Amino acid sequence: MKAVTDFYEIKTRSDGLADVWLTPGELVAIMDDLTGRKDYGIRLLAVRGIDPNDPQWGGSLEEHIRMHYAAWLESAEEIEI
Repeated sequence: MKAVTDFYEIKTRSDGLADVWLTPGELVAIMDDLTGRKDYGIRLLAVRGIDPNDPQWGGSLEEHIRMHYAAWLESAEEIEI
């Protein structure tokens, strides 16, 4: 299963679990005065290692993410790249 929207992506892993990658907001470049390079401040939010078939999702992980998007954002870990 791989579901992609503008706000999230569900990636199934080989162990049967899934990672949900969340992408709120938009990309804004900031110029670094010391180096003269742009820093895009990209941050990824992810909820990793969930069971997509867990009954707590009410039968549809995608629907649960859409209905409870703010809660998914709050529970995600932040990964800066």
